[in-house]
Amino acid sequence: MRCALHFCMLTLLIASIVTPQVSHACLKLNEVMPGPGSDWDGDQESNSKLDEWIEVINGSGSSCDLSGFVLLSGDGRQPVYGFSGSIAPGGIIAVFGSDAIAWESDNGYSSVGLSLNNGGDVVWLATTGSGDTLVVDSLRYSSSDVGYDVSISRQPDGTGAWVPADHFQPMGGTDTDPTPGASNLSDPPPHVFAVTRDPLYPTSTDSTRMIVDAGDASGITRVLLAYVINLEDGEEPEMDLVSGSGDLGTWSYTILPCAAGDTVCYKVSVFDPAASNLLPWMGYRVRDASVEVRINEILADPPADAAGDANRDGERDAADDEFVEIVNCGLVPVDMSGWRLSDGTSVRHVFPDSGFIVAPGEFVTVFGGGTPLGFSGKVQTASSGGLGLANAGDVMSLSDAEGSLVDIHSYGSEGGDDQSMIRYPDCSETWTGCSDAGLEAVFSPQAPNNGESAVSNSTWGNIKTIFR
Repeated sequence: MRCALHFCMLTLLIASIVTPQVSHACLKLNEVMPGPGSDWDGDQESNSKLDEWIEVINGSGSSCDLSGFVLLSGDGRQPVYGFSGSIAPGGIIAVFGSDAIAWESDNGYSSVGLSLNNGGDVVWLATTGSGDTLVVDSLRYSSSDVGYDVSISRQPDGTGAWVPADHFQPMGGTDTDPTPGASNLSDPPPHVFAVTRDPLYPTSTDSTRMIVDAGDASGITRVLLAYVINLEDGEEPEMDLVSGSGDLGTWSYTILPCAAGDTVCYKVSVFDPAASNLLPWMGYRVRDASVEVRINEILADPPADAAGDANRDGERDAADDEFVEIVNCGLVPVDMSGWRLSDGTSVRHVFPDSGFIVAPGEFVTVFGGGTPLGFSGKVQTASSGGLGLANAGDVMSLSDAEGSLVDIHSYGSEGGDDQSMIRYPDCSETWTGCSDAGLEAVFSPQAPNNGESAVSNSTWGNIKTIFR
């Protein structure tokens, strides 16, 4: 992509010279977060790239025109964000990694975000004009200044010394919270590090433990969990502090089992003596505990050459020989008609609309493509044209025809190990690699991972009793 003329010229100016720092500019650096460990940009997801932020302040007594101001990252002075508009006297702006990526994309730069190095880096605030690039302000920090959810802030704003806001560290020393978009001397609302539930995907026999990790230097006074089932009248109980203390702790509340297919919506509200943090609604659908269909094996990285011809069509293909194996681990046949297999990006396969019944212990294997040969039973190729399994990490999910989650498995770099990732034994909760399990074969589509039946002897006994 060709960048806009103005920013191409900007890159050339910055690459050529940076003149000595000037002190009369209206805009100053005020706070920097190089090592986010939780959600800071408000999208309810923690991302080390998107949740970095740099804060600037107008320390002058008049409105400041932001045209030409730019943030630069590193000694290479890579432009990562350009300002526009104006800022009122005393105004504060926090630029997040997600903002930087949007600006970079719009202006023809690589989408690197703010690119703040946890091992130490330098941040520049500069302005361009009259053929020169003037450094307005800068901060050079070292690895010792960086910690998860620790910001480096000026106190007082705009003019004071740079000090860590490290209250969220277990051994924090300043009792100061990070304050993106607000004065560094202000008392911010409580910060929520995470809202989780256990189990993550509850069934109709599960009680669900809701867990909130939060912190606030002034002390959290209460945490409320509002929840409704099937959009009917709900409750808003107070959560219990189960570890830590009011300034940095964990709160919990348990929701009793719900019926299969119920939809549970919930939101969390966290309060300190002066402010609150009200999170948006979240939710989940309760799975049917009697349906025990599981993703059982995933091959994201077929071995090289003929050894990687997993679909047995006579040709090793990095995409076609990928596969996902599914097995019915339960006691009863399951109608999988219209079910969907998805990765972290999109739906990759839709099973036939009708009559797709999977017996207890029966396997179903979906290959990325090609013409699978020599298999018995239910073997298919991805209806989307490919499974798209990323070797570096992905998430595979299986949903029923109504969209309710049946099973899910996420993996990381182990996906690129030239072997399948398997439940071992079959249907168990334990995932490993074939070689780690001591197996000779590096994949086994449409067959048990241990060379035996996919269901236990006791389960087979129950099945035989049913059909006598």
